[in-house]
Amino acid sequence: MSSIDDEFIKVVPGEPVGVVAAQSIGEPGTQMMLRVFHAAGIGSIVTTKGLPRVMEIVDGRKVPTSPMMIIRFKKEVEKDYDVVRKIWKHLEEVRLSSIIKNLKENFREGTVTFNFDKEKLEYYELTPKTILNKISKMESLEVVSSDEEIKIKYRGKGKTVYNMRVAFNRLLSNVIFGVEGIIKASIEQDEKTKAFRIITSGSNLEEIMKIDGVDPMNIYCNNPFEVLEFYGIEAARNIIASELISIIEEEGLTVNFRHIGLIADIMTYTGNIRSVGRHGIAGEKESVFARAAYEETVKHFTNACVFGEKDYFKGVAENILIGKQINVGTGTVKIVVKKEDLKNLKPEDIKEREKDKKEK
Repeated sequence: MSSIDDEFIKVVPGEPVGVVAAQSIGEPGTQMMLRVFHAAGIGSIVTTKGLPRVMEIVDGRKVPTSPMMIIRFKKEVEKDYDVVRKIWKHLEEVRLSSIIKNLKENFREGTVTFNFDKEKLEYYELTPKTILNKISKMESLEVVSSDEEIKIKYRGKGKTVYNMRVAFNRLLSNVIFGVEGIIKASIEQDEKTKAFRIITSGSNLEEIMKIDGVDPMNIYCNNPFEVLEFYGIEAARNIIASELISIIEEEGLTVNFRHIGLIADIMTYTGNIRSVGRHGIAGEKESVFARAAYEETVKHFTNACVFGEKDYFKGVAENILIGKQINVGTGTVKIVVKKEDLKNLKPEDIKEREKDKKEK
């Protein structure tokens, strides 16, 4: 046996690996701290942990509650604190609403006036001219006054209060500086390699990959769908598996990676990320009985009758429902006696067998 084979525990033919995987994750899942929905993450970044995070992943939610990234840098700059700090300072998104004060809206004139917070402008190294240039590019809005007090006028069609309110809200929520989606960022240094990295609350892989100095092939993002878009399905599969195993380990529990890997594989083997529930894997089963056994029983049986579906009872769930032996474990073994072997049986043995059959 090779050294590679020694590292793996071989599965016996007929082993119900799916059921074992479900039990292995379901049992420790009940031991997780259900009342703690959020826990402190790396540094000052807050991330969703425990069972809520597990549910997010297996349900295939496209927008996680607490997206985060670990940004690493190219070797030539990873130990240069000044370079890393300069990148960090330009990461956190800054919306117009966070750098203004004395906001006034006048719906009769269709204008909004405000003053910039000079302290915040200095902190983010911004100038009023730079901000007003971005505002002037927005549709339906025009910069009327750019003195001490800034006045923006609505120039769109349909000068209603609703349209003006929508335009002004869009103006205030506009990202003036930084990377959209990055709410907070912090710098950390690896104790062994002394390399710096940035941990972010929020994610935007597309923009982060464009920054000079960032290693685009060494960015960790906890959103599998975002990883799928930029790195492919194998990378997304690895994110699902690593996120699940890290959540379980943080709770002080242990689950063999083979069970986690099986779930990640079944969610991604089609080339897309599918949820485990009725809108994904469970709802796409070929068997009518298997689909009906999970949720929405009446709907599946009704559709099966209307469209004339057939059930060949090849799976586990449907065979259990009708009391038939499943093709798993000992159910995979069939004992067959050849006709020529029956001739060798003694008459008293045949009578004994017939008697047992009648009694049963």
